[in-house]
Amino acid sequence: MTVFQNSQGALHFARCCAIAAGVFLCFSPAPGALADDGEDSVFCAWAQQVAAGTSLAANVVTHTVYEEFVKSKAGTSPLTVQQYWSNHVDGPDGPARVVSCKMSTAARINHAYPSATEGGAPTAAGDQTCDAVHRQVLAVVLNGIPRDKLAVPADSLRVDEEELTYIGPLWLKPWPFQPLYRDDGGLLHIRSRGLKVPFAWWIPMPDRFKGAHYCHLIAPDFLEAVLRGAVPAGV
Repeated sequence: MTVFQNSQGALHFARCCAIAAGVFLCFSPAPGALADDGEDSVFCAWAQQVAAGTSLAANVVTHTVYEEFVKSKAGTSPLTVQQYWSNHVDGPDGPARVVSCKMSTAARINHAYPSATEGGAPTAAGDQTCDAVHRQVLAVVLNGIPRDKLAVPADSLRVDEEELTYIGPLWLKPWPFQPLYRDDGGLLHIRSRGLKVPFAWWIPMPDRFKGAHYCHLIAPDFLEAVLRGAVPAGV
């Protein structure tokens, strides 16, 4: 298990976009944020920013032992996310297919980090789904591949809505998580599985469980390798 503390500004806002339902914060990752750099990877810190709509840069604890990751919890003092790369291609030395992130909801972050000014914008704008994180990952990966280098046509890709769960065992099982599947029409679907527990006083459970927001996501390096035809999708 390794703790990686982000330097100030390592992850940052890149742009904001408005939609009819309100304001949705869009984040472009800092260089290397989407890569599996082992102990130095900050992917889940970036995912936390997207998932909660916050500019806070979380500390990252990267686990290499599944059981330790299962027991871990996201934290807010300081803001900390738990990260685990898994389901490797061709053994443990191959690229991971999945990156799992244990994060906090926007409400939990706002409770720990109230707005600096009275009536000011909240620290975290609001929760987004795991598939919203996937859409940004897919956009970044596709933008980095010339169209003539794509082995999988962009118009054959689909990001599915997250499979939402509310308790840990349902989020973890079945394991390993499989992030890709191909439907009968030949479309390649990107799956995510989320766990979300509201941050609310009335929920009958210990406070450390409240405000949890977890995602199983496709590993960006694996997605890029699949789209380039370097590794099979494994579906």
